[in-house]
Amino acid sequence: MRSALGFFSVLAAGLLIAALIAVIGSGPASQFPNAALHGGRGTSFDVPSLLFGLVLGIGLSFAGRLSWAELPRRFVHWVLSNERNFYRAGMAAVMVVILVFY
Repeated sequence: MRSALGFFSVLAAGLLIAALIAVIGSGPASQFPNAALHGGRGTSFDVPSLLFGLVLGIGLSFAGRLSWAELPRRFVHWVLSNERNFYRAGMAAVMVVILVFY
């Protein structure tokens, strides 16, 4: 629950900052010296770049919370606990291949 609240707080802060930039950046196109480069729009920032940076920041905050030293042990435990399911999936794949090529 704590990580979900942290995610939504970071998301809210990013959206608030994006809204502030949009309000501050919007205005008459004559105020911007490079307005012709933006198609006459009043904005002077790249929205996809802003959203990419926001998503990248949120992703890095989640990656920083992971225990990287514990991940290999947990992966091996997961593979060993699902060994029977892997066997069943392999046998099903073999049977499907036999049916397709027969």
